[in-house]
Amino acid sequence: MSLEKIQKKKGKKSADPYVALLKEAYDKAVARDEARINKLQTERNPDKWRKIYDLYLQLDARQEKIKPVLPLYLIKENSLVTFNFKDYNNQIIDVKSHLVQHLYKRAKILLKSQNKGDIREAYNLLDELDRIDHGYKDVSKLMQQAHQMGTTYALVRIVNKTDKIIPKRLQQELLNFSSYGASNFWVDYHNQKQPGRQYDYLINLKFKQINISPDQEREKEIIEEKEIQDGYTYQEDANGNIVKDSLGNPIKIPRMIKVRSKVHLYQQHKEAQVVAEAEIIDNRTGQRVDNFPLQSQYVFEHNYATYSGDQRAIRNEYLDFLKEKHVPFPSTEQMVYDAAKDIKQQFKAILNKADFL
Repeated sequence: MSLEKIQKKKGKKSADPYVALLKEAYDKAVARDEARINKLQTERNPDKWRKIYDLYLQLDARQEKIKPVLPLYLIKENSLVTFNFKDYNNQIIDVKSHLVQHLYKRAKILLKSQNKGDIREAYNLLDELDRIDHGYKDVSKLMQQAHQMGTTYALVRIVNKTDKIIPKRLQQELLNFSSYGASNFWVDYHNQKQPGRQYDYLINLKFKQINISPDQEREKEIIEEKEIQDGYTYQEDANGNIVKDSLGNPIKIPRMIKVRSKVHLYQQHKEAQVVAEAEIIDNRTGQRVDNFPLQSQYVFEHNYATYSGDQRAIRNEYLDFLKEKHVPFPSTEQMVYDAAKDIKQQFKAILNKADFL
């Protein structure tokens, strides 16, 4: 039910049905929540405190939401509608105390575990506690401890199994994790082994094949012919006299000529293909737990043309090529770098998802 609608119709008979429904809905909701609290109070499960705390907050928020539209009247009956509001502050403080103690105790137990899943659960409990009661005991310190203990540490290495050199710039970019925008709170990637650090996983970005085609330049000869207008002549009669129109102007006849040109179209072409895989190894067991095939391709292509003869015979589709010249072919290093750009994006997606960690 819209409180805004009641506010707009307030003081009118047309608001009576909405006011009555609001009163009925409010009373039922309060009775339901209080009954639920009473039932939970009898349970032994300490998780009940979270539910009870939320219910008390809900009860308080509900009545606070209604207060701005009061007082409300049933105009037809000329009667004031009363809402049984209560002060839940003491209950909220009491239940909050139980909840905070429960969360703290449970988190401390989980922090003794050797399982990272338990440690991460402890962090979540402490985070919840901190939002409920910021500054409670040593929660901030424990959260830092839990994050460090619960973090998975992965050492990333580039392994070159090809006969080509991996450009240094490419290696630096592949191992620059800050540029990836990695957002996994529980995974820390390193590109160099840190003294004293125990790594949970090794991630090998393994280059398996790098195929570079030779420099290729294909030539195609195209003969272009076209009939074009080249000035004009004057129309003559049988006696060789110039014929004039009704206004006395000489009648002009377009003079058409055939022009010809020979176009030499050149296409420079070079391809690079990179085949790789991301190999995930459990550093504790030495076993490979997952691998992701990666592949990308880059094609260099440049067209230019020369001609002999009359340029007017050449079609428009070839004219732009005449403006171009032969360019140097990219080096093998540049081809590998350009081809591996997509490998970087694929590898980034794997690290950001990090389901295997």
